[in-house]
Amino acid sequence: MSNKSVFYKLRRKGQIFAYRLTNPVFVSRLYFRHELGYTLNLDNPVTFNEKLQWLKLFYWPENEKAIQCADKYAVRSYIENMGKAEILNNLIGVWDDAKKIDWDALPQKFALKCNHGCAYNLICQNKDELDGKKTIKQFDKWMHEDFGEYNAEPHYDKIPKRIICEELLKGEIINYNIYVFNGKVVFFSVAGGLGDGVGEHLTYYNADGSLASFKNKNYPVREEKLTELLPQMQEMAVFLAGDFPMVRVDLFDVGGKIIFSEMTFTPGGGLIPFDSYEADKWLGDQLDISKEMTSVLKR
Repeated sequence: MSNKSVFYKLRRKGQIFAYRLTNPVFVSRLYFRHELGYTLNLDNPVTFNEKLQWLKLFYWPENEKAIQCADKYAVRSYIENMGKAEILNNLIGVWDDAKKIDWDALPQKFALKCNHGCAYNLICQNKDELDGKKTIKQFDKWMHEDFGEYNAEPHYDKIPKRIICEELLKGEIINYNIYVFNGKVVFFSVAGGLGDGVGEHLTYYNADGSLASFKNKNYPVREEKLTELLPQMQEMAVFLAGDFPMVRVDLFDVGGKIIFSEMTFTPGGGLIPFDSYEADKWLGDQLDISKEMTSVLKR
């Protein structure tokens, strides 16, 4: 096991310990200062990350629709009810326990994932080469994790845990992460290789498709040709965002067809390392959460 893997596991255990021993607000302040270098202001949030933190701590955990849409399984019903079932990937199966999966009934290729967090995924290119026992063990581990404990995201704690299997998408798949603020696309990102250490890149674009002036400190920029579906994707993202003050809608271009990926309410856990405070502040200026803050104060 590499030193990086050991450090990652120790850090995750530390996050769980801190979350259970203290409270989401305390650990959020701690992580925020450590990761972004300035003090989190929850009384008067100004930057984008501060507003993400406020929504994460005080608004999303009490918003049933946000909890539904953060759930990678339950969000399907939301999209169907919005009249957009055609953008959903084909669902093969859903289970509450990995031991209940009928492997013989699955196709040769598929995507298996947990619904209650991020990076709980397995891509199977050939079922004959899949180690079933190892896979069950891995999913058992994930199903016993509370994803909300890692970056103090309590809305994830309220998601009933499931394993879902979807059709494996074919061809070159590019994920467009579209940030919708108050019913308007403000920017979007295109990324590749994240997590595998090979060719990692993450590039931000303005809503008009031009290269944004800000970057993510952790990843290099790689400008590329954007999909011709971008206007339709942005229109779809705004439609799905509905009444949410902010949500990142992730969509794929699969052979000229829009396919839904997920909706994320706390991108980066509210700890996105923009290349300057000024960029974080500018994005914060574009997001109005005054109505949500007033509604929480009235509870």
